[in-house]
Amino acid sequence: LQELEQEMDFFHNLVYRYILGNLYFEMNGNSWNRNDKWLTPANHCTWKIKDAEDFEFGVSCNTDDEVTKLDLYNNNVDGTLPKELGDLRKLTYLDLGYNSLRGSIVSEIGQLT
Repeated sequence: LQELEQEMDFFHNLVYRYILGNLYFEMNGNSWNRNDKWLTPANHCTWKIKDAEDFEFGVSCNTDDEVTKLDLYNNNVDGTLPKELGDLRKLTYLDLGYNSLRGSIVSEIGQLT
């Protein structure tokens, strides 16, 4: 049973890394102002940084390592939102203000609760 749980955790983390990696590449992540920890081998829940006021930018997760918050405010994000963002079922906060978004918001994002 423990082995099965470890396999599920691995798969779960792989799916989140895929979704966040898609966001990074489709939204010109190499040019983001704050991309220091993105795509590192570390757990995806650590892909964030704090500013001088201790405010976190990037990915935040719940205790089950499910992405609950994406804060990419004023981060030179550029492009069209990938539909895979709709697969972040626990996402409750998404801040993409003051960036250069193009295209329409994919319907998958509207299905998030």
